[in-house]
Amino acid sequence: MSEHDNPVAACDAQGADSPSEWAVLRQVSRNRLRKRTIEHIKNRTTDLAEGSMQLDRSVYTDPVRHAEEREVLFRQRPVLAAFSGDLPGPGDTFLFDEVGPPILLVRNKAGQVNAFLNMCMHRAAKLVTECKRKIRMSCKFHGWTYDLDGKLVGIPGSEGFADLDRTQRNLIPVPVAEWHGLIFVRAVPNGEPIDIIAHLGEGFARELASLELENARPMKTTRIDVDANWKYALDTYGEGYHFATLHPSSIGALALSNIMSYDNYGPHHRLAMPRAEFLEYSDKPEEEWPDTTYGGLFYIFPNVVINTNSIKDGRQFYGVSKVFPGEHVGRATSLLTTYKPGHMMDHPETEPWTEMHDFIHKVVSTEDYSVSQDGQRNMEWAPDSFKPVLGANELALQNIHRHIQALLDEAHGAQK
Repeated sequence: MSEHDNPVAACDAQGADSPSEWAVLRQVSRNRLRKRTIEHIKNRTTDLAEGSMQLDRSVYTDPVRHAEEREVLFRQRPVLAAFSGDLPGPGDTFLFDEVGPPILLVRNKAGQVNAFLNMCMHRAAKLVTECKRKIRMSCKFHGWTYDLDGKLVGIPGSEGFADLDRTQRNLIPVPVAEWHGLIFVRAVPNGEPIDIIAHLGEGFARELASLELENARPMKTTRIDVDANWKYALDTYGEGYHFATLHPSSIGALALSNIMSYDNYGPHHRLAMPRAEFLEYSDKPEEEWPDTTYGGLFYIFPNVVINTNSIKDGRQFYGVSKVFPGEHVGRATSLLTTYKPGHMMDHPETEPWTEMHDFIHKVVSTEDYSVSQDGQRNMEWAPDSFKPVLGANELALQNIHRHIQALLDEAHGAQK
């Protein structure tokens, strides 16, 4: 989809003139996506790639490749660590340990988010171990204390360190950038700044900005450890081909199988699977369609899916899934967080959002990831001649795997 076809393209990526404008842009975008999807329902079609794509099974099983992915994709490049609502006020902290080095996010007194290696500069003990609001941060080992900008401000028994240059003992920063509610880090100490618009691309950035994620607040977070490669776990989010067979009484009862509308934004994408409720009015004129809060799935390369979906009674939730590679090629960690959008704050209750979170957690852990774990074991024992295949109807997954491979190839070329 070109920027000229993008319903949010008229709005600059840095912000709309008012929150109400974002609401209008959101609805226009959702309606256009819904219209395309209903056309697929009527025609019994789906967006397709040019053909199928075969992968080498080593994509999921090679420990050398796995180590390269962790370095190239999750340390050298920006990765989404948190939403602004995860640390809304000065002194709030957030721990991000999933990409290798333990990283500490903290909002300073001016409201800016800082990111540091979560390491005391005395003897490398972990500085912050609980996400609590703080005025200063003190190490539980010997009490070395830092302000919210990482400056060393206190050393108990300071006479023992009279010859120490304290300016060389401030916390070690890592690049961090906050934009429209999204907080990205790059796990490179003292690394180059993050250009979020360059990372997302202007068209995709505008779509994300219209969600007003800066106003979203977390309702519940859970963690799932998966005995599968991180890509096998992530693959379950990129197609609806499996809905009828794997989720007949859960997701399959809410959304139609093997129908998808797909928008490509370089390494990122947005996709929509038709909700069953679309059938109720698909034969009516468009002007008679009810409003929808369904906005599809936004995929932020390499590992994040934001599900903008409906609960009931017109309520909406943002379901965020972040999938990270484990230490071993056959291990992954999935962090699930359900957020209440800012435009839903006039609903004071929390239960609809926490109940939806529990439903998604159960489906993902007992249905999707059970298949991932069994498939991973089979991948490890399959003959080298076996090549998993992604159908033309799984074009989102094809795009993800192509971009991962391109970045690894680029890294190999830079090493020569």
